[in-house]
Amino acid sequence: MEDIYKLFDDYVSNFDMNNDKIQNKYNHTYRVVKYAEKIAISEKLNEEDKKLAMICALLHDIGRFKQVTEYDTFHDNLSFDHGDMGYIILKENNYIDKYTDNDEDKNIVLKAVKNHNKLIIEDGLTDRELYFAKLTRDADKLDIFFTQHNEIKDNSDTINEKFLDSIKNRKQALNEYASNECEWLLRLICFIYDLNFKESFNIILENDTLNKKIDLLNRVKNIDINYIRQEINNYVKERID
Repeated sequence: MEDIYKLFDDYVSNFDMNNDKIQNKYNHTYRVVKYAEKIAISEKLNEEDKKLAMICALLHDIGRFKQVTEYDTFHDNLSFDHGDMGYIILKENNYIDKYTDNDEDKNIVLKAVKNHNKLIIEDGLTDRELYFAKLTRDADKLDIFFTQHNEIKDNSDTINEKFLDSIKNRKQALNEYASNECEWLLRLICFIYDLNFKESFNIILENDTLNKKIDLLNRVKNIDINYIRQEINNYVKERID
């Protein structure tokens, strides 16, 4: 993978590495690669498919660097869809060819990058395209889960009922309903409903991070935190068992 990493690093070197947002996304990328590798190993993928999973992870946020440079934001609604932009960047001048010369693998990477940030994966993917798209999404969500919303700084103490509905119905919470830190945290916790691999759930349980995040919701007045803890942990246990 060293030659692949160099290709990516050469691309990123075109941007301002002194910009904290650029550096943040660069570091995030390599953590996501490590999670992808962990999942690939747990899935007993062969070396070529493990490498493919890691390439998907390496390139998943390639659109972010252009987004930060042009708009100084990570908010797609204020700029452009960074998954779609990543797809465009990889297609432009056949840049994807630098990472693999296998046409099937190129399509797998392109589909993984395009779909990694969507609420729902697009229809029409082949079984292999869908598999690697799901693996990429899991790896991305794992890093976000561990690095974001580990504390609550604002004075929010209520949560929109729509987030509670997400818990009851075991589905992801929508960004558009989040207006305070408690809601963003609960949205993050609901990531578990879009995880696909047993190893992803095992990783989520590391250091009891899931329960520590749920503990942060103690301040919320209009929820039953014990119910949320039970529902979340029961779901994780079901997926592991």
